[in-house]
Amino acid sequence: MSVAFRLRCCLCRKNIPLAGDVIALDGEWQRRYPDMRGTLACERCVIDYGWNRCTTTKGSFIDGHVAAPEGEVDVDSWSHHLERGTHRALVTLYPHSGLLQGAEPYLRSLASRKGTLPDVVTRLLTALDEWDAAQRSTNTCRTATV
Repeated sequence: MSVAFRLRCCLCRKNIPLAGDVIALDGEWQRRYPDMRGTLACERCVIDYGWNRCTTTKGSFIDGHVAAPEGEVDVDSWSHHLERGTHRALVTLYPHSGLLQGAEPYLRSLASRKGTLPDVVTRLLTALDEWDAAQRSTNTCRTATV
């Protein structure tokens, strides 16, 4: 049985429509939008927040530019997408973002489900261990300051 979850967009923080695809964004998006929470976005934000060019009028890249993924022509915001797919597929590929954006119950369920591929389990358990350690650290800091 699959655990239901709602994924919040990394840019607008609204729930991504279940019928819509999720788009994984790269480091250039993170550089341009440092307030992003995670890297999984809704289509609407990818269209609304996108940019037209990665270069200056002289043809060089903008200062601090993070290169597009290997094999991509580095032209505009559409060059800086890592993946596009379903909610479940993208949180499985990008579990750190999935945890930040609302898929924790699903990822815990998938990691413990019989039949999940071993490499997927390893990736999920690593992300969950880091998540749990960060949560413990945050809770310890809050307790110490109260």
